[in-house]
Amino acid sequence: MAPKTQTPYVIYNPAKVAKVHTLRKMVTIAATQAGLNEPVWIQTTEEQPGTLQATQAVADGADLVLAAGGDGTVRAVAAGLAGTGTPMAILPYGTGNLLSRNLHVPADNIQEAIDIAFFGLENEIDIAWMKVNGFEGEPEIPPEGTYITTQHKELLKQRGFNPPSEDEYAFIVIAGQGWDGRMMSETNSNLKSRVGWGAYVVAGAKALTAPRMRTFLELDAGRKYVINSRSILFANCSSLMLGVVLAPDAKLNDGMLDVATLETSDGLVGWADLFTKIAAQGVGIKNDVLPGTSGRLDFIQAATAHSLVKDAHPIQVDGDPLGNAREMRVRVDHKALRIRHG
Repeated sequence: MAPKTQTPYVIYNPAKVAKVHTLRKMVTIAATQAGLNEPVWIQTTEEQPGTLQATQAVADGADLVLAAGGDGTVRAVAAGLAGTGTPMAILPYGTGNLLSRNLHVPADNIQEAIDIAFFGLENEIDIAWMKVNGFEGEPEIPPEGTYITTQHKELLKQRGFNPPSEDEYAFIVIAGQGWDGRMMSETNSNLKSRVGWGAYVVAGAKALTAPRMRTFLELDAGRKYVINSRSILFANCSSLMLGVVLAPDAKLNDGMLDVATLETSDGLVGWADLFTKIAAQGVGIKNDVLPGTSGRLDFIQAATAHSLVKDAHPIQVDGDPLGNAREMRVRVDHKALRIRHG
């Protein structure tokens, strides 16, 4: 890692950031006010979604890296910054903006997001890595570990972090398999650009026919379970889309994932019961004090997890669908990512 240069880098997704020139002016003014050099701007592409660009920014001595785009861009940039000590900030331009919402970075006020990037609080949070095996065909996107160079891996080792392998995906908010994976795979990108959150609602309704999975689950290389559920989720923080609190006890910096299983029966009645229990958590009512047995939401905390299903089911990481697969291995890098927040 090169010596710090007093230079911020902006890694942006041109498909999400429509008015780049306006954003450049706003960010440059904030950088000047912060006593930093003029920012370096780097685009993402379909072939290079942000991880390699982030590792290069670290190698060049960036003082701060701003990720401008949706959840996919944020996840890719975070994968390249994890373990380096170089702080990251988010300029949210996506539909979901899941991490920014958990960090109190507004998705509807880009000037405030820029102010937080340069003058906000800074803390270390966890990042999780997931290996996926048993794909049906090719995965829809390559793992972030693919873009981590040998030189960057050596830097991570020197700093005491376990470098990701080539087949590991990064996630910061949530990964899962089953109903949630099907919902993400069925979300129409054109509809999302027109109606925003409504596209997820439409896809979620379609995914209610997700079959029950029989999952063999091992946590922390010791605790073993056999679980029947519609979804198995690995949550690193509490809030999801539309302010829904899925895992109320999940924290971004505790070195643990909240492993959640969603189960329901009785058709739409069961799903309604389950969603009522999820919604109740947002106002502090825990699942175990609510009546009804047709919908269940259970949690177990762990630092590592291994899940295996007989038949391949849809998998997603931070809202990005990966395809159908059978096996997931998840681990947490505790406080590996320095992040600016509100």
